[in-house]
Amino acid sequence: MQSSGKASRPPAAAQTALEAAVPPPAAPISEAAEIEELAHPTRSELAEEAVQPQLLPQLYVQAGHLMVPAPLRGSREVLVHQNTMADDEGLSRIRNDAELNHLRGLRLLVDFPVSESLHLNPALPANRRCARPWTVRFAADIAHAFYARFGEPLQVNSAARTVAYQRRLQRSNGNAAAVEGEAASPHLTGQAIDFGKRGMSEAELAWMRAMLLPLMSSGKIDVEEEFQQACFHISVYRSYLPPARKRGVARAEVAQLHRAE
Repeated sequence: MQSSGKASRPPAAAQTALEAAVPPPAAPISEAAEIEELAHPTRSELAEEAVQPQLLPQLYVQAGHLMVPAPLRGSREVLVHQNTMADDEGLSRIRNDAELNHLRGLRLLVDFPVSESLHLNPALPANRRCARPWTVRFAADIAHAFYARFGEPLQVNSAARTVAYQRRLQRSNGNAAAVEGEAASPHLTGQAIDFGKRGMSEAELAWMRAMLLPLMSSGKIDVEEEFQQACFHISVYRSYLPPARKRGVARAEVAQLHRAE
């Protein structure tokens, strides 16, 4: 993950109607049932509908021209905030594969549900196709909404990483984030994911930015839109889950950690 640009975190803003397009996190994901409601439109039909002003009203001016929100560029401030949030939530950095697999066994890291709407980078190792439970839920939710709008999946290119992997990455990528300190890679805690954006249309990029900005403003996520790696780097926080679900996750974590002692 890189930090790019000089933009700071956006000011608080009212949630838009587009944010409501993401299925409520409290509800179980029933992909087959919701996709059935789309009445099996063809991909070309979905693509044509996706750029119609009536479907994305907040992204169009009265003349019907698409308004593309500014890129959600990263900054050191945003990167530091991601690490501060991880520390506040008690998330430690994953040192190696043994620790990663241990956390997976305890279900403190969970695997992404591969589906029509959510794909994983085939090059991603099997034991790194996972993240914190709230991050996985967010990924499934927004991918489902994106698929319903455009008929295309989102792809997770990177998720949980280890310190050992990040050190190797630093040797081959001069822009790779640190492994410690306030500017460490948020992937090391399992809270962060990278959605690939290569090949996205202008309408799809506009939709993603319009969906992500209100969630960032409300403190549920942080976003750094990267251009060299062509991805949306997103750290997701426990606050993305509704209160009851957050309490359930916290209780499960405590129980699992006690069993591990």
